[in-house]
Amino acid sequence: MIWLTGLALAVGFISGYTLICLLITSVGYIVWHFNNIKRLQKWLNKPGKTNPPQGSGIWAEIFDRIYHLQKQNRSRKKKLAKYITRFRESTAAMPDATVVLNRYDQIEWINKAAQQALGLQPAKDIGQHLSNLIRHPGFIRYITRKDYSSPVELPSPANEQQTLSIRIIPYGQDQRLLIARDVTRLKQLEQMRRDFISNISHELRTPLTVIHGYLESMQDESGDSLKDWQENIDMM
Repeated sequence: MIWLTGLALAVGFISGYTLICLLITSVGYIVWHFNNIKRLQKWLNKPGKTNPPQGSGIWAEIFDRIYHLQKQNRSRKKKLAKYITRFRESTAAMPDATVVLNRYDQIEWINKAAQQALGLQPAKDIGQHLSNLIRHPGFIRYITRKDYSSPVELPSPANEQQTLSIRIIPYGQDQRLLIARDVTRLKQLEQMRRDFISNISHELRTPLTVIHGYLESMQDESGDSLKDWQENIDMM
């Protein structure tokens, strides 16, 4: 632009029409920019990978810079797509129910185990707020307080006979990963252990009480015949 302006001033000075030459130069410069903008727009609207249009001056640098940014963006998209695919493949194979949530606790993705354990359906539940689908009071408190230090246990929405241990793990940029594990068998074993301890305590309590009473009655007996047994009785 500087050299073009200088040329216009020189021509105008020689011809005596300086202002007209400057005006013509400015109009031509604007038309040149406008033409390059149209070429840029046409190139950006083309689908697929195309080479940038040929340009001169600052527009050559603009075309080249945009072209390299497009290549970098395509490369990032490919890497991101690979990471997403690997993540979904790994979580899909997990036996635990897995749900990906956004910052608003809306469902972004679920695996097959989550469909079975939580009764979720991808076709209609993607984008839904999770608390609208899992209405258990304990879970509502858990997701509202946002204290994910400990899991919460509740019956499965799809099967009340099944007990789930649900934990939410924050990750990335305000995203959350919900993992629900079937702990039904574990809860049953814990109940069996409590029942066994309760029963064995009750079974042992009765004979021990009888023996204790019997020993007390023997100690109260008088006579030399019990003296030989006194030490054994005291040990019992």
